[in-house]
Amino acid sequence: MATKRLTIELSTDQYELLRKQASSTGTTVTGFIRKLIDDFRLRPTAEARKHYQNDPLYKVRGSFDGPKDLAENHDHYLYGRPSK
Repeated sequence: MATKRLTIELSTDQYELLRKQASSTGTTVTGFIRKLIDDFRLRPTAEARKHYQNDPLYKVRGSFDGPKDLAENHDHYLYGRPSK
């Protein structure tokens, strides 16, 4: 993977926040920033969210009655398999 070097200036508070978060996840500040960027890249774009919210199935979510454990035990309800 080709890389680019980046130098940024952060306030002490910003750096300490990053350092503490990185430490709590067992990584370096650099690794933590890379993960933030990777996670950001996986988020849906505003355009994708707009289309998702206009999806008719999205609009009816939560409007069905059924067992509270339907999502977890759907095989049981569909095929008669033992519940989890």
